[in-house]
Amino acid sequence: MDRLKDKVAIVTGAADGIGLAISRAFSSEGATVVMCDINGDKCDEEARKLSINDAVIRSHLCDVGVTEDVQTVVQKTIAEFERIDILVNNAAVAISGDIREMPESDWDKVMNINLKSVFRGIKAVLPHMLQQRSGSVITLSSAQAFRSWDDWTAYAAAKGAILSMSNQLAGQFGHENVRFNTISPGAILTPLNEKRIAQEGQGFLEGSIGQAAMLRMGEADEVAMTAVFLASDEAKFITGEDIKVDGGLTSLPRYIDKTKNKK
Repeated sequence: MDRLKDKVAIVTGAADGIGLAISRAFSSEGATVVMCDINGDKCDEEARKLSINDAVIRSHLCDVGVTEDVQTVVQKTIAEFERIDILVNNAAVAISGDIREMPESDWDKVMNINLKSVFRGIKAVLPHMLQQRSGSVITLSSAQAFRSWDDWTAYAAAKGAILSMSNQLAGQFGHENVRFNTISPGAILTPLNEKRIAQEGQGFLEGSIGQAAMLRMGEADEVAMTAVFLASDEAKFITGEDIKVDGGLTSLPRYIDKTKNKK
């Protein structure tokens, strides 16, 4: 229960889904958790729940697409706790679109929220980690960086770039004891996917289940415990790595939605 004792963590996109699961798992392992999300009310509510039993939790309204918001969270964290040991870049948007028709505004939004936000977070946090000569940066990529799904080019491009960025930084700052790793989830039963199941029906659910070798969707807690490992001293000699939490999805051919009308 103390794998992250005395560590201070910032988690983006922390109000729901995988980000909330990571916040819970970090807190249960003894970390001080700074939760931030664009949905400030939900983030506050979840932070209050986690604060029971004397857990140290903070909540901040933060749009990771805005540099000043990210900088403010980091500044407030340093001002209060004097260190940042863990950064989890989790916040993202899921916008699909045929590349022949996708508006540039949608492409730019995906790149700003899913990729440039990672740049913002690392740029703001890294000087503090270098000063203390320790740190773990964990960024959520995706199985979509490794497999093709129709009409998800922008999302996959951003998630693939995250892998390259983390690898580059791991090589550059390894001698400073600052580690950079990624997690690539497959189909996870998050509120977003639950909403898609409700909207798109049994076909989406069956397709999501069938694409993984383990024939089920993953749980957010399974991604969260992978993040706990990468944040902990158990992984202190691991950097530049990606861990796929996908039930074997990327071991198999891609899922093809046969119900979709092809153009």
